[in-house]
Amino acid sequence: MKIVKTSLISWSATLLLTIAGNVHADPFSDFKNQVTDALLKPFAKDLGGIIGAGSFHTGRSLGFPGVDAGVHFAIQSKPDKSDMVLKNANIKAFGLPIVQGEIGLPFNIDVILRGVTVQEVAMVGGGLRYGLFKLKMIPLSPGIAVSALGNVLNHNYFSINHQAVNIMADLSVPIVSPYLGIGFDRTKIKIKEASSAALVGLEASATGTRLTLGVNIKPLPLVYIHGAATRFNGNTGYEGGAGVKF
Repeated sequence: MKIVKTSLISWSATLLLTIAGNVHADPFSDFKNQVTDALLKPFAKDLGGIIGAGSFHTGRSLGFPGVDAGVHFAIQSKPDKSDMVLKNANIKAFGLPIVQGEIGLPFNIDVILRGVTVQEVAMVGGGLRYGLFKLKMIPLSPGIAVSALGNVLNHNYFSINHQAVNIMADLSVPIVSPYLGIGFDRTKIKIKEASSAALVGLEASATGTRLTLGVNIKPLPLVYIHGAATRFNGNTGYEGGAGVKF
């Protein structure tokens, strides 16, 4: 079983990084040529959504001493209509894979650690989840939880500080378990490099929301895969991932 779990995580990481790479090798490579003062905030709003997404696939805490380790991704199908930084760069879908580990503590609290290094992006973050309500061993029993996260993302051309709050719920159903959630993102961006030296050091902040509806599938004991449809600030997208949970 240990070999199966290790192989699954390795395979999932490779697959999801490939998916993200096929969306675009580096969707932000033309940022320094496209960014202006007025366009910085819409760009930050788009990025805040994909950074905050993929951070949950359940509505309940792990319980002590539970562990959840997986690879997740979030993809927005197109930039927001106001995000001319990505639109002018002819970027279509864009996204981010994230490796996430969770550890269950007493009192229905989970510690969350997450991060990734891919292409020109390096991100690290973490937070806490608190299980408000859950029933065990009862079919269709609901679970409700809240989480708060902080993330830092660095690119050659910009840096981001991101905070998110999520509220999520799920149903306990054998093999297939649906979940839904709403997330609130606050994103602060700072320009590190631009075609105009006057823009370097400029900052902007944006807020946004995510609405997610998904399903967990357990093909093997302790192993899960999940997929979801997500609205990023009114724009369509999706999330997915795989991992082990025990």
